[in-house]
Amino acid sequence: MPHSSGGGSHGGGSHGGSHHSSHRSSSRSGSSTPARRASSTAFAGATRYVYYRNKQPVFVYSNYDIRGKRKSSLITLILTLIFLVVPSMAILAGMIFLSGHFPKPLTMNYDTQIYIDDQIGIVKDPNGLMKSLTAFQQKTGITPAVLICPNDAWQDNYSSLEDYAYDEYVNRFPDEKHWLIVYTTSVTASGFDDWHWEGMQGDDTDPILDDKQTKLFTDNLHKYLLQSKQYSVDQAIAQAFNDLTPGVMRKYLNWPLAGCLTGIEVVFVGMCILACDPHPVRDKYYQKAEVCDPKFVDQEECEYCGGIYIVGMHLACPYCGAPVKPHDYMTDGNGNITQMMN
Repeated sequence: MPHSSGGGSHGGGSHGGSHHSSHRSSSRSGSSTPARRASSTAFAGATRYVYYRNKQPVFVYSNYDIRGKRKSSLITLILTLIFLVVPSMAILAGMIFLSGHFPKPLTMNYDTQIYIDDQIGIVKDPNGLMKSLTAFQQKTGITPAVLICPNDAWQDNYSSLEDYAYDEYVNRFPDEKHWLIVYTTSVTASGFDDWHWEGMQGDDTDPILDDKQTKLFTDNLHKYLLQSKQYSVDQAIAQAFNDLTPGVMRKYLNWPLAGCLTGIEVVFVGMCILACDPHPVRDKYYQKAEVCDPKFVDQEECEYCGGIYIVGMHLACPYCGAPVKPHDYMTDGNGNITQMMN
């Protein structure tokens, strides 16, 4: 259905076109299950692990068993890229394309007669106005029309000029390929020229007359109408079309929106990668880790290879296998060292 492309009045300024939008809300339920966490610093509920790398002990604090065999994070990442990231990037590209301006002229397979319906006789140069409207039509395939009438035509029966312009459009045109410009006026008792205007465009014109194009037209037409000493009404309309027509079919992207959407996609991809946690080298060392009781804090250097190990956890060097220095210690029933004595 047709909708406003913008309008204005002598006393109230101009306004943009009408839009329909919807919103939705979402709710999120909490979970009492703690998230898996591994850190190089201690935290509540964590178990202390140690593994050896580059002849140094590396401590890990975790609320899950880091030695557990995980599903391949690389495979998980690949599946995530295939089923989440690639489709989201395709949607992103589509949104960027749709937000841009890539117009094609409308097929003129409808009633394309241009008319200027001046019901109060204020048009001074109908030929000049018709020339401007024709140039716009030839460029875009959109058929413009101009209706000029007194304020009484809508103020007696409608709450707004937009409603009146809508009815005029649907009563005059059986298609969505026209652009109707309605201008109404009356002179008040104080001599004030109380004019109003409204544009009403068919839905098929939207790919050409997007927000940027209609804003340009609205701003210019309103500006020229205010310059009544320089422009008559028809000259103001003609000049607004003359300003719009040369660039109306120019292609461009909505760069601010494209940048915003790209930023969102980058964050989304980053979150997917972090969620998959692809770290095969780290996982290899994690699987060699041992639970390390917090009371085992002393470290010594192997006399044979120079590697640093945790005193009390080993009878042999974890690097070269050589015997470690003897210490007095206590063991549990399974023979595990539980406490160093010296």
